[in-house]
Amino acid sequence: MKKILILTMTILSGCAVFDGGKVPPTTLSSFDNNDDKKPTLSYSSLAMGGLSSTKELPESGQKLIEDEIFSELESSAYFSNIAKDDEHADINLKVKLTNTGNPAALVPAVITGLSLYIIPSWATDHFNLTATAERKDGLKKEYALDDSTTLVQWLPMMFVFPFKNLSEIQEVRKNMYRKVLSNMKDDGFFE
Repeated sequence: MKKILILTMTILSGCAVFDGGKVPPTTLSSFDNNDDKKPTLSYSSLAMGGLSSTKELPESGQKLIEDEIFSELESSAYFSNIAKDDEHADINLKVKLTNTGNPAALVPAVITGLSLYIIPSWATDHFNLTATAERKDGLKKEYALDDSTTLVQWLPMMFVFPFKNLSEIQEVRKNMYRKVLSNMKDDGFFE
């Protein structure tokens, strides 16, 4: 039993996730705006995904993406209030995230598993984000970002896994949301 547990843990940690690096790491800078001058924000999100075709993700996937977006909106401290579908908000933000992959990556993954991770394989998830921001006074911009993550499955990756684990996928998406907010700030949405 102990050997099976060790083998299972080794196989599960025989992978690592690397970001595509297409969107530079983004840190949101604060700006001097006291709370009563911060704008209110209304947001909506749509998550799409699939291997052979893209479709709306199920409710659990929608909630995951919505929670990530809300977390970044809230931690930015750019807004006095954040709500879903609020027609009275100063700024309306619509975010659509599409995650696609290659179904052909499943065959090498099976081969890797059957070889107990001696034969390497990899699979890339492509993320396409479109965001439309519109302010009540008519300022409107659309932002389009693309990035990716690559899951490498190979026994030596067990040494990399603690540093490049599955949380990299979420971090790539969150970095894309921060980049949209940074671009909105540069475009004068918060003035």
